[in-house]
Amino acid sequence: MKSFHLLLVCLIISTFGAAQTVDPQLSDDFQDTLDLMQQVLNINGLGAAVQLSNDAVWAGGSGVSTFTPLDNISPGHRFASGSTTKTITAACILQLVDEGMLSLDDNIGLWAPNFNYVDPNITVRQLLRHESGIYNFTDHPNFNSAMFNNPARIWTFEEVMDTFIEPPLFLPGQDWSYSNTNYLLLGLIIQEITGKSYLQEVRDRFFSPLGLNSYSNPAYDPLPYPAAHVWLDINGDGVLDDAFTWLTDLKSIFSAVDPAGGYYTTPSDLSKWIRTSMNGSLFSTETWSEATETVPTTFSGGAEYGLGLIKREYLGIEAYGHGGDLAGYSTAAFYFPEKDISIVVNGNQGGIYSIHLNSTVEALLQVYLDYEISLSVDSYAFEKDNILVFPNPFTNEIHLQFNSGLHIDDVTFNMTDISGKIIWKSEIESNSLQIGQAVTLENLASLNSGIFFLNMYSDSQFVKTFKVVKN
Repeated sequence: MKSFHLLLVCLIISTFGAAQTVDPQLSDDFQDTLDLMQQVLNINGLGAAVQLSNDAVWAGGSGVSTFTPLDNISPGHRFASGSTTKTITAACILQLVDEGMLSLDDNIGLWAPNFNYVDPNITVRQLLRHESGIYNFTDHPNFNSAMFNNPARIWTFEEVMDTFIEPPLFLPGQDWSYSNTNYLLLGLIIQEITGKSYLQEVRDRFFSPLGLNSYSNPAYDPLPYPAAHVWLDINGDGVLDDAFTWLTDLKSIFSAVDPAGGYYTTPSDLSKWIRTSMNGSLFSTETWSEATETVPTTFSGGAEYGLGLIKREYLGIEAYGHGGDLAGYSTAAFYFPEKDISIVVNGNQGGIYSIHLNSTVEALLQVYLDYEISLSVDSYAFEKDNILVFPNPFTNEIHLQFNSGLHIDDVTFNMTDISGKIIWKSEIESNSLQIGQAVTLENLASLNSGIFFLNMYSDSQFVKTFKVVKN
């Protein structure tokens, strides 16, 4: 089975090596949308990346990493990606299953030491899917103080298990509860089976072969550079502080959470990883089928959990991936099988969590969907330069001015929010569209502030979407 994985890796490397490019107009639209969402979220900085089905990657940044000196977020900035690391740990376990090294239904007592409050009859599958009932070690009341009081300490997985585990929440398989401890135990199992450290195994198995060179754990690697600084209220005075040095000095926490959420990476590399791991290409068909069998969760929006992955919908389209939150950093990273694209969004400000980034994932997905439609519609007469939309941002009304020779009939407009829900409709008479004149769309004052998509149709056929912002 190892040869199967080596073949896949070789194919992926050759694909990554191909210099694919993103349509400049699509790149501009992605960047414009990211800039708008940075304002809507009122966050210091956002990073994002989209890998398309032709393997081309768009990456962008908006906002700032630091103010003094001024360092704007760029595509090369790294972010702590939190629990997206669980997709890496799960992928390693799934490959070991394909290699015949263990079974998903093995009891963990076969591979991991005995720990207090951990039932050795829990299965590997239950760890992967958060059905073990094991207490989440990062919830322990002494966890944070232990990390802060000795920031240079490198914790072993066994030490974390011995120090921060409390009685279980339920019997194995009887309920669902998200627990970082599950993935700490999976890290231990990986070390037991491979004879390598977790860090070395995932480097050898994934990071190096796939060229994911930005991945690093500050407990063991040099500090990531360039990195998006994280902003937190460290002193409790209501003012956000640049907490990057404070956080990355905490080797303690990055070593303790390693297989559950210990890595920095660029949005680009994360988008490549999520698309590669979530399209099933790293595993046998049988194993991937088991990985995508999901159970209900306590997450919002009807999200379900599989073997190291979250399944949810954006704009009615199914996605696989994971979110991540670590000390002010936030990440949403998802793959859309129907479109064969991945979308990643990273944030760098405390109080804004991965769930808040879903709106930006949806906005970027909407940009892609509009672009996809535009490729199949003869809209040569509707280029952006030919239609002026103003004011933008708007308050009560929007004007559209048609600046070149257009002939369009039965024009319809609607406006959708970032979830794709239609919130406003208007129809105008086609004979009112005179060249050089403006069409006014009125009665928009009742809309809430935010980002919206103004969609234009002619003879019921989609023509173009304009991104607009309501003050």
